[in-house]
Amino acid sequence: MTPLGWGASAVGVAMAVAGAGLRWAPLCVLGIGLVLLAAGARLYVARPSRVSLERSVEPARVEKGQPAIAVIRATNGSWHTLSGVVMEQRLGDLVYRAELPRLRPGEACLRTYRLPTSRRGTYQVGPVEFPRADPFGLCRRVRALGDPQVISVHPRSLPLRPLPSGVSRNLEGPSSDMSPLGTVTFHRLREYVVGDDLRNVHWPSTARVGKLVVRQYVDTAQPSTVVLVDLRPAVYSPETFEEAMDVAASVVTSMSANRAPVEIRTTASARVGGRASQGPAALVDYLTDLAPDAGGDLTAQLLALRHDRGGSALVVVTGALDLADLPAMAGLARRFDHVLVASLVPRPTPAPTYPGVSVLVAATAAELAMAWDHHLARAGGECPAAVGQGRP
Repeated sequence: MTPLGWGASAVGVAMAVAGAGLRWAPLCVLGIGLVLLAAGARLYVARPSRVSLERSVEPARVEKGQPAIAVIRATNGSWHTLSGVVMEQRLGDLVYRAELPRLRPGEACLRTYRLPTSRRGTYQVGPVEFPRADPFGLCRRVRALGDPQVISVHPRSLPLRPLPSGVSRNLEGPSSDMSPLGTVTFHRLREYVVGDDLRNVHWPSTARVGKLVVRQYVDTAQPSTVVLVDLRPAVYSPETFEEAMDVAASVVTSMSANRAPVEIRTTASARVGGRASQGPAALVDYLTDLAPDAGGDLTAQLLALRHDRGGSALVVVTGALDLADLPAMAGLARRFDHVLVASLVPRPTPAPTYPGVSVLVAATAAELAMAWDHHLARAGGECPAAVGQGRP
């Protein structure tokens, strides 16, 4: 019962009691009438509804901006014709309303509506609700049908030219001490560490230096990429943060070609993917619900990468770039064949140049994708050590 219905009942009881006490029949009759009206309204909305419903959401996983629809099939299971039935569908904070057509007994109808996919995130599509109210608005009852479903709106993945890594490179051996370990190419001799295969011990060198020395083999054909995502809200606007998530998803998708390993790291110290990853879908799903985090530090993550294996490429996705971070990025050139920075800012300015680092600056993911491809084309397929790129 609505507040109006409770108010009518209370007023009706008060009027009936007052009329009885004052021996004034009209007041007593009016009060009883209000009470009966409220009771009748409750009975009106309490009538069982025999509408059955089936709903599906297609697709359940969609890229931001792409269409997704909900399909509802409603069937009139009662013996009388239904008309004017309104259904409500909740998606997060949004409410969609639609009126079913006139349904004869046993008749079914289909209703479809487009779900909003303009915002990245995971949303719960609630049950379909059938509200019913009496003509006077005294009572209202809502019947929920169907189970909740989930739709995942993941970031856009724009096509990018993959960085030239892992294909016909380092024919004479790797250029980095931290190239991925393997059994393809001999790189150098190094001191034994726990876990090394004893079959790789180089006994002549071991006898000469007095400690175990092993051969280090690397796989020069297997590319690997680290995407470092800056989550600090201070370097973004709300719009550029979303664009940065699109850029990160685009890099993950393009660099995962042929199942090449890609790892996402964040300034919040999270690590997802890597050599155990089976494809970009799980990484893009991780980016779907990624939110700004003020507790992280970009410099700390850059320094931590100096102690890791490294790989073919390091892509730093950030907002406004702090020039003081460039030396730490350039220091990773020995760990990675390419170090590239994607900076998303509302009003791009010419990108800074720094030896060992390539910087791209843009306002949107689409602009940065153009700058990325233009940069690689201008470099002749190579990623030079010190190149800046502003708005294309």
